[in-house]
Amino acid sequence: AAALESAAQELGITAEELADRIVPDLDFAADGTRIFDYGPRKFTVRLTPTLELTVTTDSGKAIKSLPAPGRTDDSEKATAAYEAYKALKKQIKATISAQRARLDAALSAQRCWDGAAWKALFVENPIMRQFAISLIWSVYENSELKETFRYMEDGSFNTADEEEYTLPDHTSIGLVHPIELDADTLAAWKQQLEDYEITQSIDQLTRPIYRLSEEQAGNRTLEAVAGRKLNALSLTGKLQSMGWYRGSVVDGGCFYTFYREDPSVGIGVELSFSGSYVGGENEEITVYDAMFYRAGTVKHGSYCYDKPEEENIFTLGQVPARYYSEVVWQLERATASSTETDPDWRRKKN
Repeated sequence: AAALESAAQELGITAEELADRIVPDLDFAADGTRIFDYGPRKFTVRLTPTLELTVTTDSGKAIKSLPAPGRTDDSEKATAAYEAYKALKKQIKATISAQRARLDAALSAQRCWDGAAWKALFVENPIMRQFAISLIWSVYENSELKETFRYMEDGSFNTADEEEYTLPDHTSIGLVHPIELDADTLAAWKQQLEDYEITQSIDQLTRPIYRLSEEQAGNRTLEAVAGRKLNALSLTGKLQSMGWYRGSVVDGGCFYTFYREDPSVGIGVELSFSGSYVGGENEEITVYDAMFYRAGTVKHGSYCYDKPEEENIFTLGQVPARYYSEVVWQLERATASSTETDPDWRRKKN
C-alpha cells in the first residue's frame, strides 16, 4: 500500500487512479475471450458477465474445463497452454476478488470517473467490462445525480425504461446507490436486470439502506451497534476485510478504536470499543459508539493518543446520506455475530 501511494505521488495521481491503470487484462481479448492452443486443436475460454470462465472447443461445444494434453496434441504447445490455463484460474480468482472490493469501496464513497477514464477502465479492459455490464451507473454534476444508465453487452447504453442512452462527452460517472433512487426507478432497474437474467457483480441495488432520522441529525455520535458484545477476533477480521484499520496502540499493547478514512469524501469514522491486545486475544469485547471527523486530522500509530478535535467532528446530519448508510451497514455486518448487548456500555466507556 505504501509503495502504491508513493508511486501515485510520483505520477501526480491518486492511489486509486494508479490502481485503475494496473488492473490486469490476463491476456483476454477485447471481447473477453482467450485462446489456448494445443496444436491440432484449440479451446476458447471466455469470461462471462457472471465472472465465471466457460470453455468451448473448436466446434463450439461447451466443456467443463480445459482437458489435459492428449497424445495427438503438440506436446510443447499443449503443456504450455494447460499450465497457462491453470495459472489463469488462480489469477482470475484473485483479480475478481480485488476488483470486487475496489468497486464496493467506490460505491460506498461515491467515487467518480471522468468519461475518458471510465471508458478506459470499464470498456477497454476486458475484465472490468464484465463488471460494468452488471452494474447501474449514474451521471453526476457537482456530486448530484442527474441520470442513470446501464452499459450493455453490445457496447450500447440504455435507461431504466430501456430507451437508448447517449453518454455525454464531458461527464462524471459513478455507481448509483439505492438510497439515491426513488422507488419506481429502483424497481425498474431491478426488473430490467431480472429480465436480462443478469446477476450483479457486487451487491448494489439490493444492499440495505439506513436513513438518519431528523431527531438524530444533531447527534455527534453514532450508536447503531453500541453495547453489542462479541469476540474480539471476529470484530477485527470483519472490519479489516471492509477497509477499516486498527487504531493506535497505547499502554500495555492495547488498542481501543478502529477507524477508516475516505479522502474522496473527506470524512473519517472512528469506532470505539472496550479494548483488545495486539496479537489478537480471543476475548469478548463490547462495542461502543462511532464518531465522524474530518479526514486527515487525526494521527494514528504506536503510543499515539490523538483524538478528533471538536472543530473537526461532524454531526450525523452533516454526513452524506450514502456514506452514513454504508458505515452503518458495515458496522451491522461486523457485529452480526453478537447475541448479547450490555445496557451499561456508556458508563463503562467513560
